[in-house]
Amino acid sequence: MRDPHIIEGPGFRGRITGRLGDMLVIDAEVEADIAAHAADAEEFAIVVSGRFEVTMNGTTLPCGPGDHLVVGAGVKHAIRVIEPGRLVLIGRM
Repeated sequence: MRDPHIIEGPGFRGRITGRLGDMLVIDAEVEADIAAHAADAEEFAIVVSGRFEVTMNGTTLPCGPGDHLVVGAGVKHAIRVIEPGRLVLIGRM
């Protein structure tokens, strides 16, 4: 039986830990690159551990522990994993 609190995708495994209004709070392990994708709603992420490069709007940004980013609704973004780690992600899934 599938655990309804787990969200999985290529390079990504998250556990829903709570809600913030109509958005989910997800503790996510990111172990492999995540291809370009866009969400229907704005997303907010805080890097807990690991190192990543996030590409969106033609710009690549390095991200490490303590960094955060906001991705607007409908904005395509991709993640390149430099060092696997964890994110706290807030968004609608």
